[in-house]
Amino acid sequence: MVYVAITLATFLTAIISGLFSMAGGLILIGVMAFFLSVPATMVLHGIAQTFSNGSRVWLYRHHIKWSVLLPYSIGTSLVLATFVLISYIPSTGLIFLLIGTFPFIALMLPQSINLDMQRKPVAFICGIVVTSAQMLAGVAGALLDVFYIKSDLTRQEILGTKAVTQTLGHIIKLSYYGAFLHASDLTLWVVPAVIIAALIGNYLASTLVVKMTDHQFKTAGKYLICVFGLMFLGKGIYELWG
Repeated sequence: MVYVAITLATFLTAIISGLFSMAGGLILIGVMAFFLSVPATMVLHGIAQTFSNGSRVWLYRHHIKWSVLLPYSIGTSLVLATFVLISYIPSTGLIFLLIGTFPFIALMLPQSINLDMQRKPVAFICGIVVTSAQMLAGVAGALLDVFYIKSDLTRQEILGTKAVTQTLGHIIKLSYYGAFLHASDLTLWVVPAVIIAALIGNYLASTLVVKMTDHQFKTAGKYLICVFGLMFLGKGIYELWG
């Protein structure tokens, strides 16, 4: 029953991510972390999000801003090398605390900060910050969004470009935590189940996103991640100090 719930959550959050390019991954890892070990959560979430974001790479392939990906990838590589050296696994409580905090960190940043992802130094910093968050908390969508708010990209360009960077981060995450995974941590059938759920959810979302305006796209998801952020923040505080 747990895996059925996780599969359904994957489907629903894929629709959310496909519509707003945010919130879906954060909600999904919160659901998974309630039921699974940290390595199992990171691996299964990584698989679901790799296919979810990967399908958006294909759907929006003509809108991707490839120029930002090299500096972003350099930042990502530095973070991966650090984690390989220290072999660190966060606690479940820390994961909930981080995913609950990220949306509010993003909202509290001063509007005067010019974090435009199209600038190469900003893309490099983004690679370091976002990949570090992904490795520690499993998700970083709320932080990644900060680097797009100041850009003049359309919703399709944001969806495509973010999908590439997110796919890269989730592949790195699941590869890293896969080394700590035990055979008994996951039931095998749930892997293809979440993949199919993610693909179907993203396809359905792609048929709906064309009906949204750029303003609706950039603002609607903020309210959603704040609601779930509060829930997960409370869970993290309880796990660590309750």
